[in-house]
Amino acid sequence: MKSTLLERLLGTDSPDPGCEACFEILDQYAEAVLRGEDAASRFPDVVTHLTHCDACREDTEGFLAALRTPIFPSKK
Repeated sequence: MKSTLLERLLGTDSPDPGCEACFEILDQYAEAVLRGEDAASRFPDVVTHLTHCDACREDTEGFLAALRTPIFPSKK
């Protein structure tokens, strides 16, 4: 989800759908990321939005971190 300064300045070919539209499909995007799929190809508009919206990017990173955290950690 990281972008270069040049990408942020010049933008991309994909339109930015906005916060609400991204939020509606964030679960699908996150599942694709967690499965190791090419989420950027499947959800180019979401990636464009996350590139330009710091708040949504931070929320998405937190959401992904929470999904990666085991609910019941293994005991050693």
